[in-house]
Amino acid sequence: MNASQIIYDKLAQFVDGKCYPLFIPKNTPNKPPYIVYQIISTEPDNSLYGITGHEWTNVQIDVYCQDYDDCLALSYQVVNELDRIKPSIYHGMQYVYDKESGLFRAIIEYGFWQTLSMN
Repeated sequence: MNASQIIYDKLAQFVDGKCYPLFIPKNTPNKPPYIVYQIISTEPDNSLYGITGHEWTNVQIDVYCQDYDDCLALSYQVVNELDRIKPSIYHGMQYVYDKESGLFRAIIEYGFWQTLSMN
């Protein structure tokens, strides 16, 4: 399964489906929380015969909430859910206030395997 499918399947439940790749779409209801994710880097697993279709993927997952305590709680839920992916590596988290949106933001970094469709 690719990283986008893994992230959406695991995390959309926490934000009523408001889990998006790269950015929050303009037609999205204005009520947070939201989760936005992006692939930061990949390291392909290759063999002597070529591409295997497996990649170690490093992702950034941003959690947006109106309230700081809600942001803390939701980000902990996200980390706990991603930790169920085996193997995976939690690279850390930081919290910021996003002035443009007026929302609190948790920036979470994680790494895990994805499998690409090799059609």
